[in-house]
Amino acid sequence: MNKIAKALKWGASALRVAKMCVVAGNWLKIASGKPLYLGKGARVILGEGATLVLEGGVYMNEGCRVTAVQSALIGANTIFGPNVQIYDHNHEFDCRGVSSKLTYAPVSIGQHCCLCANAVVKRGSSIACRPLVSENPVVTCDLTESGALYAGAPARLV
Repeated sequence: MNKIAKALKWGASALRVAKMCVVAGNWLKIASGKPLYLGKGARVILGEGATLVLEGGVYMNEGCRVTAVQSALIGANTIFGPNVQIYDHNHEFDCRGVSSKLTYAPVSIGQHCCLCANAVVKRGSSIACRPLVSENPVVTCDLTESGALYAGAPARLV
């Protein structure tokens, strides 16, 4: 386990950010009253000018990915199962095929959410506080019911 002061620890399998607040320019804010955990292979990728807010107690299991071109917010005490993917953008697609141009819209995930293994959250989606999003869903719209179960592709209230 390696350390930078008492706040940041990492090892071969994980990164743990202790209680602190980190602000890096206008693009990254970690507001952590509780530790933040990034499992083995978890990745956070930010495009130029993108913003990401990670509130305290976020737990990203192994293989998770957050990729933001515009903005993403992940609420406090949210848990991601293995391989959860968050994208605030899509590549444009038409009759000529896939373009390198991107369309994007903010992604917002509320507090106390549980996104199970292999969940994918797409651009413009928001998830209310306290839902359970089952394994393998694709979230393409707003999930507005707090405390509810969502499943499927696209994800729907069960």
